[in-house]
Amino acid sequence: MELDLVGILLRWMHIFAAIALFGGLIYQRVVLWPAAASLPDDVRRGLWERSRSCWARIVMISAFFLLVSGLINFILTMKLFKAADVVMPRFYHPLFGIKFLLAMAIFFLASVLAGRTAGTQKFRDHAAKWLTVNLILATLVVAISGILRSTHIAPNALEGDRTEIQDEKS
Repeated sequence: MELDLVGILLRWMHIFAAIALFGGLIYQRVVLWPAAASLPDDVRRGLWERSRSCWARIVMISAFFLLVSGLINFILTMKLFKAADVVMPRFYHPLFGIKFLLAMAIFFLASVLAGRTAGTQKFRDHAAKWLTVNLILATLVVAISGILRSTHIAPNALEGDRTEIQDEKS
């Protein structure tokens, strides 16, 4: 068995970016926002502004890595299923589509909350609500990812034993 270094690198890129984004959302909603609520308005705004500028970089980098690694992983997974002559479960593509759309919503909300334009101020004015929505969406994406990942039998099939796959098709 050979190591798939590209696959490993893509997986790490995806997982680390997801950890950074999801973990940052949890920290903001559960720690930073409640702690800042008791501060005077000018101090709270200053803290939020300083943390916002740091968070914006993490959001953009994470979104980029998640999109790149996710789309490449999706294409490679499709090729593996095809090469192994394994029929994808019927729910795979619709579930992936839902996951992708939820991810776009997460990127949007994280971006506007980390933004500084006047047009997105209405989101920042209700940051606690939108952080909660984003955490719910991110939790759904992680749950869907677990379901999708459980269907990835194609790489195992390529290593030799096609009888296992044929038995599962029957």
